[in-house]
Amino acid sequence: MHALEEIHRLLRPHGRLIDIRPVRDAPVIKVIRAGKVLFAEAVPAHDDEDYRQADAAVAKAVRRHLFAVERRTTFDFPTYAASIGELREYLEDANAYEDRADDRATAAQQAALAARVEQAIRAAGKGAEVVHHEWARIARLRPVRR
Repeated sequence: MHALEEIHRLLRPHGRLIDIRPVRDAPVIKVIRAGKVLFAEAVPAHDDEDYRQADAAVAKAVRRHLFAVERRTTFDFPTYAASIGELREYLEDANAYEDRADDRATAAQQAALAARVEQAIRAAGKGAEVVHHEWARIARLRPVRR
C-alpha cells in the first residue's frame, strides 16, 4: 500500500499507473505439436500469496479513492521452449530475484512433472514444444485527486 501511495503522490495530474502482474491461477505446462495440445498439467505447489497481497493492495487503493480503474483485462503469457531443460533454465533466469524456499516435496513434484513432460515430448516426436502458459492481468489506473 505504501508503494501505491507514493506512486499516487508522484504521478502527474494526467499520468497513469499501469499495473501488470500474473493472475493467481497456477501456470500450466503444455506439450504441443502442430498446434495441438498433447499434454497439459498445472505447475505443482504454485504459491500465490504475493499475488493475493498485490490484489488486496490495489483494491484498497481503489476503495480509498487513490486510483480509479480506467480499463482492465487479462491476457495469455506463454513461454515456448524446445525442451523442459531449456524452459527451466529460462524460468530460473527470469525468476532469479524470487525467494527459493522450495521444500523437498515441491522439488520432487516438479521433478516428476519434468519427467512426464520429457516423456510427452519424446512421444510427440519431431517438432514438439513445451509451453509454460501463464495468464496476466493489466490495468490502467488514473490517480484520483482530492
